[in-house]
Amino acid sequence: MGSSFNKVWVAAIASSLGDGVQMAALPLLAFQLTSDPLLIGAVGAVGTLPWFLLGLPAGALVDRWDRRKVMLRADLVRFAILALLTVAVLTDHANIFLLIVAGFALGCGDIFFDISAQAVMPVVVSGDQALIRANSRISAAQINGEQLAGPPLGGVLFSLSQFLPFLGNAFSFLVSAVCVGSLKGDFGNAPTGEPTRTSLRAEVAEGLRWLLKHRVLRALAGTAAIGNLVFTAKMSLLVLLAKGQLGLGDIGYGLLLSSTAVGAFIGSFMSTSISKKIQVGSMRCIGMSVEGLAVVGLGLTTNPWIAGAMMATIGFSMSVQIVIVGSLRQRLAPAEIRGRVLSASRLISLMGAPFGGVLGGYLAGAISLRTPFIMGGLLMVLVALLSLPALSNRAIQEATEEATEEATTTQTPEEATATPSNQGASK
Repeated sequence: MGSSFNKVWVAAIASSLGDGVQMAALPLLAFQLTSDPLLIGAVGAVGTLPWFLLGLPAGALVDRWDRRKVMLRADLVRFAILALLTVAVLTDHANIFLLIVAGFALGCGDIFFDISAQAVMPVVVSGDQALIRANSRISAAQINGEQLAGPPLGGVLFSLSQFLPFLGNAFSFLVSAVCVGSLKGDFGNAPTGEPTRTSLRAEVAEGLRWLLKHRVLRALAGTAAIGNLVFTAKMSLLVLLAKGQLGLGDIGYGLLLSSTAVGAFIGSFMSTSISKKIQVGSMRCIGMSVEGLAVVGLGLTTNPWIAGAMMATIGFSMSVQIVIVGSLRQRLAPAEIRGRVLSASRLISLMGAPFGGVLGGYLAGAISLRTPFIMGGLLMVLVALLSLPALSNRAIQEATEEATEEATTTQTPEEATATPSNQGASK
């Protein structure tokens, strides 16, 4: 995969493990500081708020700047925030409002780092299969760190001393910064000719307009929004399903949640081999349908073991789709506007999430607890089938060939003969 990818991979492993540690420690610290459920909930919610406020302009700024430097500075800023938070915890100056501010600031850093990391991946590795393989390894690192290893480690460190999880996460960003800072090559948007400066609003509109005009990427973003709507509804009601319909206790509920991560971890490793056997269009339709049927099965069963198998199936299917579809997005988006296209796609896909919990709760209260699971799962199957014309194998192949042709025609002679960037040279 090349030394450049290995550095990005180590950075992902370190920062994902730190994020997982913090994911467990932050609400534990919030609980120590206040008993107000609204404030405790706010600590967890502010981390995703920056995507809705800054997602689109962040994509435009990433396209303006050197993406390697953006990643490096995002790591250093997050290191500084967590170092200050560690000092505040050590000196008993931490309070719930400081946690909310820190969570929001860390979320802002996450946006710039994540968009830049996705945008540089097609530069770090060469070839479609290599890109899928790279994304599968990054996905496995994130799942293992944020969902499997990180949270239990965070709980253990917090039990030893409250400052240790935050110090550990700060160190993880420092490791990531060292890896990113050692990258060599051109990781910008490789503009041709003199850059023409336009307003940030115009650049954001350009990326969003390009996405909405692209049939394949528009359909992918729309189907992802439906998937997030169903996923959020499922997760918001899962505790009720586990306690009532499945008869699980606290430990059983935790294991039920973990089964999703286990399935996703397996899926991240198998996505490369699946991509070689099944074309992207077929995989997307099958993946969404399997995920939808698993959600239906989860709502119907009263057996905890079957429920765990359904959760693992959902995680497996989601992980495979994220890796393969994410790689397709990276290939189809032009290099010069890739940050804007990826951030716009991410924002559209997230739009379903805020409505999922509300809609799921309404259906559960008005009809029954099973209703949101059954209706949501069937909706995913229906959307998968309706999106087939836009996401057929032929449509995706034509879009890929068009993107490759455009990328080739915009190369300068120097770029066409350059050494592959995953060997450390400029693209």
